[in-house]
Amino acid sequence: MSLRKKINPDKNDIEVCVGDVITKGKNSVKLLKYIQKHNIKSILGNHEDKLVRYLEHEKSEKKNPILLDDDERSIIEKLDDEDIKYLKDMPLFLQFKNIIVLHGGIQNHHNLNNLTKKEKSKILRMRYLDSEHNFITYGKEDKNSIFWADIYDGNQGFIIYGHQWFKEVKKNNHTLGIDTGCVYGNKLSAVVFEEMNKDNFTIYEEQCHN
Repeated sequence: MSLRKKINPDKNDIEVCVGDVITKGKNSVKLLKYIQKHNIKSILGNHEDKLVRYLEHEKSEKKNPILLDDDERSIIEKLDDEDIKYLKDMPLFLQFKNIIVLHGGIQNHHNLNNLTKKEKSKILRMRYLDSEHNFITYGKEDKNSIFWADIYDGNQGFIIYGHQWFKEVKKNNHTLGIDTGCVYGNKLSAVVFEEMNKDNFTIYEEQCHN
């Protein structure tokens, strides 16, 4: 709320979250209702994806293969039909002219308009690549691993992403990483583009006070 007050969006502005709007603090459902009330869009993060998959499996008579922690279970219990629809309708990415908003990252061979199920899963979870530019599962990276944005060539557009947090907004030639770890006590960041121009933007930040 404080960050939006600084930005002061008007009714014609398009506001988009980069995913993982839930399970990142004590007020997940309250936040979910807030962004719906203010017509704020969000692309799918891996945390939303987990809950959506859990809900889908619940329709089956088989044992649900997805295990939830206490926080996730508490969130599920508080969701109403509108909340669930909002979560299920979250797109993998949004495109505004040459600007792409997605959660994790992409590899240079990916085509966002022609993705396999496995590639979609990687885009939600992308962080590091090995020396041959293969996807590395979280926790398996080492000092020789390459962060995807450092070698992304821009072929799919200028990408705004979250997922991996940094102390400051991470700027590359063709990407901006705007997760600055508010949930870990750092700050919340946003980037505002003028006229959907990837070269004309302002970064706004709000320090985490809790």
